[in-house]
Parts: sequence; C-alpha cells; structure tokens
Amino acid sequence: MKHSLVWLLLGIVLVAVGGSVTWRFLSSDVPSHFDPKSVRIEIMNGCRVDRLARSVADELKLRGFDVYDVGDADGYHKRTVVVDLRDPTGGNARKIAAALTVQPRFWFVPRGDKLIPEVTVQLDSSRYLEAGIVLGEDYFRFFPGIVILR
Repeated sequence: MKHSLVWLLLGIVLVAVGGSVTWRFLSSDVPSHFDPKSVRIEIMNGCRVDRLARSVADELKLRGFDVYDVGDADGYHKRTVVVDLRDPTGGNARKIAAALTVQPRFWFVPRGDKLIPEVTVQLDSSRYLEAGIVLGEDYFRFFPGIVILR
C-alpha cells in the first residue's frame, strides 16, 4: 500500500514538472525587441468594411503602435499588406509584420504555420510616415477579436 502511494505521488510530481516545462516551451514565443512607437503608421481599409480602419487603429494604439492616420485604400485588396514607405530594404514593414504575426493554436498547442501579413516596399519620401497597413479581406486573421463600432 505504501509503495503504491509513493509511486502515485512520484507520478503526479513528474507529470506536473513535465507539464510545466512543456507549457513554458509552447507558450513563449521569441520576444521581439521592436518598439511599436518607433514607426509612424497609417491604416488603410482595403476591403470595404465600414469603420474597419478606425477599429484596427484603436486596437493597434492599445498595443502601443504610433498610428497617425486612417483612411480608405485605392481599390479592393484580398490580402492584408504592410507597406514600407521609407526603407528600401523593407525593414520597417518586416518589423510591423512580425509584430502582427499570429500563431494558430488548438487550445494552447501551436497548429500549422504562422500567419504573417505580406510585406511590400513603395518608397514615398514626401510623406511623414514610415509604413502603412492595408487591410485586406483576410484582416480577421490578424485581428481576430476586433470589434467594429458603428
């Protein structure tokens, strides 16, 4: 009787330690050293959902981004795109895209590939912004909890 109790307690401790280690490895992503306030951005609605750009801008401001402007994009966009307006290498846009990256999960276990917005460079030195986000039809992948206020 005493041996079975000892084995039971040892099993519980091992499961708890294994679960703790697994939790730490699965739940922690590589920390990003990107300061969202370091890049001025604009949010452009490219999928014709009323007030979407304003709602996403509010969400990004809560996350610490420096959102300067919102508006409508030219034309309709299927994919969400981060546009770099200043850096010819696309460095600003890649940092923003990495910050917006989403890892699909089943409960707490990562499932599938990470969802990353597309990145493009369209240099425009006449603007005071470093980057823009054009929200496409797939905006809900990157902003799943967005509430569009009327």
